[in-house]
Amino acid sequence: MEYVIGMDSGGTKTEAIAYSLNGKELARCQTGFGNLLMDKKKGLSNIEEAMKILFDQLGEKNCQSVVIGLAGLDSGNFKKELDTYFSRYQPIIVFINDAWLSYYALVKEKDGCLVISGTGSICIGKYHEETARVGGWGNILGDEGSGYWIAKTVIHRLLLEEDTNENYSYLSKKLINTLHAKTIFDVVDYFYTHKKDEIAELAKIVAESANAGDDVSIEILKEAGYILAEQAKLLISKLGFNKEVTIGITGSVLKKNSIVYDTFFENLIQQPIEIKIVKEIESNTIGGYYYYKNNIFRNGEC
Repeated sequence: MEYVIGMDSGGTKTEAIAYSLNGKELARCQTGFGNLLMDKKKGLSNIEEAMKILFDQLGEKNCQSVVIGLAGLDSGNFKKELDTYFSRYQPIIVFINDAWLSYYALVKEKDGCLVISGTGSICIGKYHEETARVGGWGNILGDEGSGYWIAKTVIHRLLLEEDTNENYSYLSKKLINTLHAKTIFDVVDYFYTHKKDEIAELAKIVAESANAGDDVSIEILKEAGYILAEQAKLLISKLGFNKEVTIGITGSVLKKNSIVYDTFFENLIQQPIEIKIVKEIESNTIGGYYYYKNNIFRNGEC
């Protein structure tokens, strides 16, 4: 039976699922991380291992394509090297940014947009043959509305309270207690000495405080939702959607926090076009199947 492999390869694990040409799952496997920025040799090995496991079960000659959504693909400039490394295999092997894998998983074969808000944030989309993005410029230059941005906003507020001799807010006190900070400098030191995903974890403090009714926390989460909606609206306009648009959303901030999502949705639906939100998928790997249908099979490469 002919099949396609969709693979989602990130900083924690590599998940690979084989799909028949009508989208039915045939087999799956999981190996270690695939982000080459972490360890290129080990990441390559994990990707290749996942591919070979499915080849052994279903036959390499039956595989029409392997579509791999890879974290760190663009920032690491690995694409040319990967194309050369995997050229010895029979199927067409394609590497795409993991954000685009999520796009195809949620929006499927339609034109539309994807809004991601997790540790970082980005909006991407396509309309006919044109693709575009808004945001996603990293934690220093952008990532507004993300977990990192929320955490950084909390720390900014604490520092402002310190500079203006205000009493620390409920949220600031919760941050200090969470970090076991003895002075304000301990908080600053934590920010500058920890990785961005560790900083982003502090957004949970805001969610917990908002659930407890803290007005400052609710305000921050609403601002995150508003910003994400404004970026999505920019992308909609940039691509030229004027009647309807499907928008996929993913990332823990948007999917798990109702205040962020509700604010995002309420602001977004003010657009004078029909908007359909999609946020539930079983696995991002299905994006590889839809990428194949939309970009490889349709173009007659198989």
